[in-house]
Amino acid sequence: MESFGQSNLSGDRLKFATLLLFSCALTSFAQDAPASSETPARPTTTIVLARTGERLDTPNVASIHYFEFLQVRNRWIYPDIGYIDFGHNNYREMFIGGGRTLIDSKFATWDQELLYDQATGPAAGSARYLQPWMMVRLRFTPKFTNETSYFVNLPLNDSARIEHILERAKLEYLLKKHWKIGAGYAGRKFADTAWQNKPFITTTLLTSAGAFEFWLQRVPNGAQVQFRYALFHKSH
Repeated sequence: MESFGQSNLSGDRLKFATLLLFSCALTSFAQDAPASSETPARPTTTIVLARTGERLDTPNVASIHYFEFLQVRNRWIYPDIGYIDFGHNNYREMFIGGGRTLIDSKFATWDQELLYDQATGPAAGSARYLQPWMMVRLRFTPKFTNETSYFVNLPLNDSARIEHILERAKLEYLLKKHWKIGAGYAGRKFADTAWQNKPFITTTLLTSAGAFEFWLQRVPNGAQVQFRYALFHKSH
């Protein structure tokens, strides 16, 4: 990750992170009504996510490697552990945290997490971040859905830089039982640099072995393809 001058974690950012934690805690406890002894326990959902990408311009270098493991226990999300790099040996990030599903209805789901992110490698400068992360899913019809994921990296030391990432905001349509198509938008703003636009189109194959998703995405100075895999397993 590039560096752009010095940027300390200001008092305003600390207040923001504290308020976010406090509001999430209040919302969680407010929704935690005592469970009836006759209410069956929800199964634990284990989720495994893996992604890899490659630039389409010569020399077709790798653009991302990503792996994440998390579990959803009733409405609580923990642990959430992951790794990411951007095709370079000198920079990588590892994160850990958890959160809660704040809304889960027929039409919408809102997941909110708080993660600790540690950068490693010669170009990382041991940068550390506090990462509020959110995911919103909207179901307009049984076949037409939306999924939006956004997070911000709040610096915890001098070598870190604030970063806003709209990881995806996509619309998808289920053409057949095992096949979805869609289009979306992603973006990133790192420190004082300009906002980067990253639109994409996607297609997903749904199987009993997991979901296999393919992206064709425009990125600054070129384009990339991404292969994304997601496995969901429920157990009591």
